[in-house]
Amino acid sequence: MELLDFTRKKLEEKLLENGFARFKASQIMQWIYQKRVFSFDEMTNISKSDRLRLGEMFDVTPVFPGETFTSSDGTEKLAFTLSDGNVVEAVIIPEETRCTLCVSTQAGCPIKCAFCRTGSLGFRRNLTVSEINSQVLTAQIEAEKSGKKITNLVFMGMGEPLLNFENLTDAIEILLDDFGFNFSNRKITVSTSGIADKIVELGEKTKVNLAVSLHAVTDEKRDKIMPINKKYPLKTLLKAIDSYPISRKMVVLEYVMLKNFNDFPEDAAALAKIANRYDAKVNLIPFNTFDGAAFEATPMKKIIDFQNILLAKNVTALIRKSRGGDKLAACGQLGRVRIK
Repeated sequence: MELLDFTRKKLEEKLLENGFARFKASQIMQWIYQKRVFSFDEMTNISKSDRLRLGEMFDVTPVFPGETFTSSDGTEKLAFTLSDGNVVEAVIIPEETRCTLCVSTQAGCPIKCAFCRTGSLGFRRNLTVSEINSQVLTAQIEAEKSGKKITNLVFMGMGEPLLNFENLTDAIEILLDDFGFNFSNRKITVSTSGIADKIVELGEKTKVNLAVSLHAVTDEKRDKIMPINKKYPLKTLLKAIDSYPISRKMVVLEYVMLKNFNDFPEDAAALAKIANRYDAKVNLIPFNTFDGAAFEATPMKKIIDFQNILLAKNVTALIRKSRGGDKLAACGQLGRVRIK
C-alpha cells in the first residue's frame, strides 16, 4: 500500500485495524509532509518494532521529476515520470510576494478544449493521491533550493480536477491537514471547465477557492471551444456556481482571450454581468499558442480595452501575465503525456 494515498482519517483507521495507536498517524504524517522523511527507519519517535511493522505494511514512494525546465523568466516546469511511463507536469511560478504551484490531476485530459495543448493530447488516466501531492512535495524542495517557499496552490495543470474527484479531495484534505502540509484553504484554488454537479459537491466537501474556466459567455461560442458545454450548458453551470458557499471562499472566472472570437465589447459586457452575479474576480488570459492551435492571441491593446469595460462595470479584472512560454510551461501549453 502506498502510504501517501492515505488521508489522516484513513491512515488512523488502517493503523487501528492493525493494532497501532491512533496518534501514530499524526506522527507519520508530520515526518513525511513537514520533515520530508520518507523512510520509517528515520522516524525516531516511533519504536523500532513499530517501524519494522510499518515498513512491511506500507510503501513511501513520492514521485520525483524526471526533468526540470527553467524558463528565462524564472518559471520552472517539473516533468514527473510515473511508474507506467506517463508524464505529468507541474509549474512553479515565482513572484515578488508569493510563489504559486500549478498542479496536475490527470495524465492528459478528456475535455478537449480547443485552445489547450493538453486536451489535444488525449486522456490517459487519473492521478493517485500520492501522484498529486508528490508534485507539491517536490516543488517545495525545489523552491527552497533558491530560497523560495510555495505559498499558493492552483489545480490548473493537466487534466480536469473534478473528474478525479475522490483523489482530488483526499489530496486537498492532506494539503490542509495540520499534520500534513498545513496550507490555508484561502491559498488553494481548484479550477474546472464546468463539471456542474461536482462543483456543488466540492462546495459541500472543501473550503477552497473555485476557479471556473468560462472563456465564452454564450452557449453558441462555448460549444465551439469547450465540448463539455454541451453536457453542462451555461445555465446549468451558473446555477451550480450559485450553490458554492462564496461567503467563505472566492470565485474566479478564467477567460482566455481569442482573437476575433470572444474578445468583443459585447462579450465583455456579458462577462461583467456574470462576474457581478458572484462578486467574482476575472482573470483575462492572453492565449498561449502551440503547434496546431486553431486560434490566435488577441492583441494586448484589445485585451486592455476589454479589461477597461469590466473595470467600468465594477468587476475586479486582472490580465494574467504569461509565464514560462519558452519552455511550454504557460497556461494551456502543458502536456507531454508519455516519454518516447
